[in-house]
Amino acid sequence: MDLPEVSDRSAKPHRRRVERWLAVAALLSIACAWWVGSRRVGLALEPSLRRLVPEAGRIEPLGSDSFMAWSAEEPAKPMAYIAIASGDGYGGPLQLAVAVDPQGSVLGVEIVEERETPSYLHRVLSLGFLDDLVGKSYEDSFEVGNDVDAVTGATRTVTAVVEAAKEGSRAIAATQLGRAVPTSAAIRVRIGFPEVALALLFAVGFVGLRSRAPLQRWLRWVSMLAGLVILGFVLNQPLTIAFVNRLLLGFWPAWQTHLYWYLLVSGIVLVIAVDGRNPYCEWFCPFGAAQECLGVIGGGRARVPSSAKNFLLWLQRGLALLAIILALLFRHPGISGYEVFGALFEFVGSRLQFILLALVLVVALFVRRPWCNLLCPLRPVTDLLRMFRNWIREAWKTR
Repeated sequence: MDLPEVSDRSAKPHRRRVERWLAVAALLSIACAWWVGSRRVGLALEPSLRRLVPEAGRIEPLGSDSFMAWSAEEPAKPMAYIAIASGDGYGGPLQLAVAVDPQGSVLGVEIVEERETPSYLHRVLSLGFLDDLVGKSYEDSFEVGNDVDAVTGATRTVTAVVEAAKEGSRAIAATQLGRAVPTSAAIRVRIGFPEVALALLFAVGFVGLRSRAPLQRWLRWVSMLAGLVILGFVLNQPLTIAFVNRLLLGFWPAWQTHLYWYLLVSGIVLVIAVDGRNPYCEWFCPFGAAQECLGVIGGGRARVPSSAKNFLLWLQRGLALLAIILALLFRHPGISGYEVFGALFEFVGSRLQFILLALVLVVALFVRRPWCNLLCPLRPVTDLLRMFRNWIREAWKTR
């Protein structure tokens, strides 16, 4: 059935007051971390520029986002132009230095600032993807899967790099080489299988929460298995703390190309605000479904001992708060993410994440949803939303 909720309505009045004021303190600490992180100064571009054109005699700025590299052997001869361009990655804007020769072909690219999940970025770099862009012309389409090879499991990172390389090379061609460049297509709303599947899962969850057993139990298993297969293995797009951090940092992607994520986040917030329930975690989170499937195999019905439950609850909340604060301080949404979703659904992750995944999957055979109830950083976020929702309702009723 549904996940056990940490409901402030069932708590004693004193404990409820303490939890609410601690929640306010957490929000204040998050706001302070955001402010401190926003004071961090700009990029040190010189090392990246030198690595792009190591044989250059000197590199001079042409403007705020472009440079010219002069030949060491012929000081009056320009050997390359360099533009700093950005693409929209999973964690936010990705800054790329793009070196272009006088004929308009890419000499090399280097990432100068990124906010991607480390394991996914490592996959892109280890496969030599940046080298695949060398030799491309500003006239090329720069389309992933067409004239640029894709990298499995790192679609958003690859797309961001390609977007930045295209914009950088075309900016140099237009402003420095005087070439006519292809016009970029207008951003269109993308509605496809991911968005339709997500909307249907929300609809099933919303109806199921209002149904009675055994229909509720049947609908929930249908929804969980669909979430496991579709959101997990097919799309590999479960909600992570990195995406929450991205929104907190203000790196809001274009809704036309990220409708799936806006539907997912707004759907969770809306249902919690209206109904006080979380259909995503309870009904179609792919990793939650994986744990429950293992629980069926192993007969996992064990619960956390009441003596340790309160300690583990606050440990989970503390880890989530720390993950958010670190992300805001370093302005890097994925730097503190410790979820193991990628390790399961795409076999991408650090050694620690694979070890943690193995432990969680073994424990899930005997304990119900150990990740969700003990470690998941999203659970405290939704609990916080539910707490403030109940607080507002109580204040409205006593008004």
